[in-house]
Amino acid sequence: MTCPQDYRGNDHNTPEAFSQYLRQLAADNVCLSDSEAEPHYFRGELEEFYIGFRDRLNFPALVQEGSEIRFTTDAAQNAFKERESSFIIVQNYAEDNDYDAIYAAFDTCERIGDEIIRKMNLDKFEAECMVVKDFRLEDVTAIQIQNVKERYVGVRYSFTTRTPFWDEIDTRKWR
Repeated sequence: MTCPQDYRGNDHNTPEAFSQYLRQLAADNVCLSDSEAEPHYFRGELEEFYIGFRDRLNFPALVQEGSEIRFTTDAAQNAFKERESSFIIVQNYAEDNDYDAIYAAFDTCERIGDEIIRKMNLDKFEAECMVVKDFRLEDVTAIQIQNVKERYVGVRYSFTTRTPFWDEIDTRKWR
């Protein structure tokens, strides 16, 4: 049995919609230039950053993490879905003690990540993807991270968006 689509037509508030958006940013950004032949966009989790990615990365890379979701209500009892989304910009380096190269890799990650954030901030005015439409620059945090064993660094960007949650049930999905 397949479930009917959301009767409110809210297919733009899905993890897949945000993934497609980020993948397109990775393709359009000249530093990443994600393509089928040379992928620079990956789905992964923070744990993989520290233990080693299951897929071979082409550097630099944009790694999209899964989201954490919370449901909230406001004083008027309006319901909301709050989605904490994260991505990591990752760059490798060659030598363990080459701190100039390590910090140059951090700089590369930050420059690319900041540009992605700038694009999201601009796109929010015309985006179909609800995660982007509710994007607020003041909700972004970024932190430098490093995997010494694998010789790569990254900057992890995270932010929370808040979209309406229709708390009425769809009677087509119940017997």
